[in-house]
Amino acid sequence: MNLRTRIFFRFFGLLHCMSFLCAKSRRDFKMPDYYKVVEKNDFLQQKSNAILNHFNISVNVEGFENVPNGPCLIIPNHSTYLDPLIMWSALWNHRDGSKQSKLVNFVARKEITKKKMVKRIADLGQTYYIDTQNPREALATLKDFGQFIKRNKSCGVIFAEGTRTKDGKLGEFHSGAFKLAQSSYLTIVPATINNAANALDWNRKEKLEVKVTFHKPMKPIQFQSLDSRVLAEQVKSIVASDYIDQTITSNETIKNKYSKRDNVKEVKR
Repeated sequence: MNLRTRIFFRFFGLLHCMSFLCAKSRRDFKMPDYYKVVEKNDFLQQKSNAILNHFNISVNVEGFENVPNGPCLIIPNHSTYLDPLIMWSALWNHRDGSKQSKLVNFVARKEITKKKMVKRIADLGQTYYIDTQNPREALATLKDFGQFIKRNKSCGVIFAEGTRTKDGKLGEFHSGAFKLAQSSYLTIVPATINNAANALDWNRKEKLEVKVTFHKPMKPIQFQSLDSRVLAEQVKSIVASDYIDQTITSNETIKNKYSKRDNVKEVKR
């Protein structure tokens, strides 16, 4: 059956996952100390994996050992609206006692706050929102985000392209995330997400095998003196080394169905 039919039959299971996370988010808002950080992270990773399963998506991970247990910035390419769920799943140990699940936090554009359910789930993950139309405010938010992930000892995920691929190829990596890594002295872990661009193709019939590769970490001492734009190109080349261009069949991209924004301003000093 195609994805549209699959979601029809799995609607209530999908709704249960979303409602579960929204309920946890509401309680967390009213009682901020009720859940531990690790608990909230586990809720998100478990249910993200379940949601991806409903969408007939499996996530295969390479290089999990390259992700530090301490604070770092993970810089992946951006293929689909479901990328945050893919990253939550990829950084979960899937009940494998030999691995340690990673704490995950995201930077997202403020437009997602208009989608009530999405915002609730993002808030549960202590997401930071940036206004790309206000570079000064965006830089301040990034700085706060850097301090937060250092205190929280978590993996901060930033999609440096700023928006999803429009043609199945890698886009420009903007410098804001790299200025943050340098100013906050954070390790960078480049990550490649492959075969995810058509995740929301409703005519898709086969299981979508998404591969996430975490590349070797880059220590701050390796890039501290580089121009942030040069660093951005270096990280992009690492991500590109494992990336396979895709042919887009999903209306998510063809018709820009899930986002009305046409362009993204680069955050500059």
